[in-house]
Amino acid sequence: MAASKSAPKPVIVTCAATGAGLTPSMSPYLPITPDQIAEQAIAAAKVGAAVLHLHARNPEDGRPTNDVAVWERFVPRIRDSCDAVINMSASLGATAEDRAKAVLALRPEIATVIVGSMNYGRFKKAQDLGMTEFKYEWERELLTGEGAYSVVTQNTFAKIGRLIEILVDHDIAIEFECYDVGHLYILEYHLNKIKGVKRPLIIQFLTGILGGIPSHIEHLLHMKHTTERLFGPDFELFIHGTGPQNMKAAAFGGMIGTNIRVGQEDNLLERDGVLFRSNAEQVEKITRILNEFAITTATPAQARERLGLAAR
Repeated sequence: MAASKSAPKPVIVTCAATGAGLTPSMSPYLPITPDQIAEQAIAAAKVGAAVLHLHARNPEDGRPTNDVAVWERFVPRIRDSCDAVINMSASLGATAEDRAKAVLALRPEIATVIVGSMNYGRFKKAQDLGMTEFKYEWERELLTGEGAYSVVTQNTFAKIGRLIEILVDHDIAIEFECYDVGHLYILEYHLNKIKGVKRPLIIQFLTGILGGIPSHIEHLLHMKHTTERLFGPDFELFIHGTGPQNMKAAAFGGMIGTNIRVGQEDNLLERDGVLFRSNAEQVEKITRILNEFAITTATPAQARERLGLAAR
């Protein structure tokens, strides 16, 4: 009888409930208000999301915000209603201190830090959906105005380093978000310079944005192999795509042994012309796909152990 092989690690599923790039006119199912964000995040956790990645929005018009008062209206509710790991974005603000403000007030288990700048083709988000009409003027300007063609995300070495230092000082775990292979080398630079970053490293590939690396599997494998070479075995890797490639990128990730992310932040379409009605629908779909390949998903307790977080 052949010796049995050890079972692969369960895949940790992150659900990104709402973000800063997609807008209310794109889908009536994109959660905007604190109640909507909380309800959809909690529902996603109940169907298998072990980690919840969160942004805040102005409840009046859906505009992205980092207002602590808005964050306070849904993060504690999510924390009290499910046992998923709470991961807050620290990407909005002119300075590192601005970006860390809500994180330090709410103290999630993980904060996400983008580790590189990018020439950001924001206009493509509207083009992919064939959008010509918008409910709010800020959406039109964001996605079709002059600014949509002149965006360079401002994640300088100084800003990244300072944000990492703040989170290390406050003992908050960091998810490092990389938009392209060069960002992995930027991360290596900072880790060589800044001591005390929690291990294992939590690294995420955000792929598929015009200006960053595409979501094709050969690119995902190249990023994965580069991560292994730079950081050795002491990391947990997450993969996600943006737009219609999101679910494919997640399926690729599960099959090549990484963790994954899905959610209304990254993609609204179940298929051409059909919108996902919730974040839970997305988690259920990817869980079903992985199950067809006998790939299991992690519980929040398993995710905490793997990510080096304290048990709840």
